[in-house]
Amino acid sequence: YQITQSLFAIGSGSWFGMGLYQGTPDDIPFVEEDFIFSSICEEFGTIFGICLLLVILSCFLMMIKIALKNRNMFYRLTAFGFSIIYIFQIFLTVGGGIRFVPITGVTLPLISYGGSSMLTTMLMFFLVQGIYMVAVNEGEKRNEQKAAKEHFENEEDYDFLEDWEETEE
Repeated sequence: YQITQSLFAIGSGSWFGMGLYQGTPDDIPFVEEDFIFSSICEEFGTIFGICLLLVILSCFLMMIKIALKNRNMFYRLTAFGFSIIYIFQIFLTVGGGIRFVPITGVTLPLISYGGSSMLTTMLMFFLVQGIYMVAVNEGEKRNEQKAAKEHFENEEDYDFLEDWEETEE
């Protein structure tokens, strides 16, 4: 019954939707948690739903880019893990709403009703942002050291620079 109502909602919304507060999302059980994507597609249209998925995909790709930018393996794997968790939640929620996978009860991050889901998703984004800041700081240090090596020309200055690098670590 839930899946049928979800698919009816997506179909009745058509490409451009019925308009804000014009749909009947109350017909879908658990619309605030599991079937929010169906409600969005009903009221705003399938085109809006696709655009929403593209925004979500861009967030996922930015997380992957941050993971690849980092040289520290711990930070890299942490960012990869958070990005996989994020996209997997999206896949389960949207896939459950369109009958691609079974309904699991996982909420749509940053959209569905649920305080703990919102909190954990925001925490995940904050940690990935912190990992990005660490990667940027490492890149700036690397560029400073490279510029310092190019600036010095004789071996004595290089010995001084090697001692300086050891004290930095």
